[in-house]
Amino acid sequence: MIETLFLLLSVFYLAIIIFFYTGIIREMRRQRTGNGWQPLVTVLVPARNEAHRILPTLNSLAEQTYPPTQLQILIIDDHSTDNTAEVVRQFIEQHKLKHFQVLRHVTDGTRPTYKKSAIKYALQYAHGEVIMTTDADCRVQPHWVESMIAQYEPDTGLVAGLVTFDPRLSRTFFHQLQTLEFAGLVFAGVGAVGNHYPLICNASNLSYRRKAFDEVGGFDGHEHVPSGDDDLLMQNIHHHTNWKVRYNLNPSSVNFTQPVDTLRAFFNQRARWASKSRNYPGIATSILLFLVYFFYVLLLFSPFLVLARVCSLNIIFSGFALKVLPEFFVIERALSILHRRRLLGYFLIAEVLQIPYIVLAGFAGFFKLFKWK
Repeated sequence: MIETLFLLLSVFYLAIIIFFYTGIIREMRRQRTGNGWQPLVTVLVPARNEAHRILPTLNSLAEQTYPPTQLQILIIDDHSTDNTAEVVRQFIEQHKLKHFQVLRHVTDGTRPTYKKSAIKYALQYAHGEVIMTTDADCRVQPHWVESMIAQYEPDTGLVAGLVTFDPRLSRTFFHQLQTLEFAGLVFAGVGAVGNHYPLICNASNLSYRRKAFDEVGGFDGHEHVPSGDDDLLMQNIHHHTNWKVRYNLNPSSVNFTQPVDTLRAFFNQRARWASKSRNYPGIATSILLFLVYFFYVLLLFSPFLVLARVCSLNIIFSGFALKVLPEFFVIERALSILHRRRLLGYFLIAEVLQIPYIVLAGFAGFFKLFKWK
């Protein structure tokens, strides 16, 4: 019974990874190099206690090739207790950046405030037809805005971008493993979009038409969720409007974020990300995620299943192979686009370590066992 269940879940997981891989290929074929469109764009950058690391973000935003007359950049000081706002103001004054502005977001403090609250506040001051978001610890490339806008067609409502960990900051073995794992996660999102089943994206590289955002009521219905200003919005636009969702795979639009340095920080981050899956729309997505999670649970406890003689070693190896082999092709494609193929040397060890991480982070996320900044 256990062996049959394990093999069925292995084949099911294999089908999911093939689904993602074919979606990546399809999305690659849909890429555009330009459309001649130059709408007014507003970039939103929520920042909470980021005084010590926001300058690289500001510098990279100041170097955008998109016309400054068509660009509005709003830095939202979100309940900072350090001098984030002052650092931003000094940067704006020093570089005489008329299209930059710092906003101060403060609430009454009676309940937790998440990033969605800061974005919703800033949208009162946003004039752009297209809204773009990144994080205060990210470094964007000069052609970021230009490249994201190039992917829009008349019926496109949201374009998500790629994110990876900054190679300048990824110095340790732990950082390299994070980069490899995160690449797989990001490109699972690419594959889902490529097959018209948007699932995940990342707010540190995201854009959407203001019209599409307003059409679904913005963040209404999930403002209480700590995360989800990205994939929950993307899913709502897909399910409740006629707007199309796309991914931008142009290497010049990849945003670079910072890896965490400790296991505690890593699990807290991944548990926070996993927590929003409880709010994904549609019973089919919930069933899919549950079956994937159950497959990982069986993989984690497979040594005990073998010792208890309820599952043979050959069956376990077969199931693991059905996981590893298709994932290799997804990861190889992802790292090629990100120009990080040398990380393939860490692939097998990452595959083994991924199993307990998925089980623990999924459990912690479901029961909200994490801290918010």
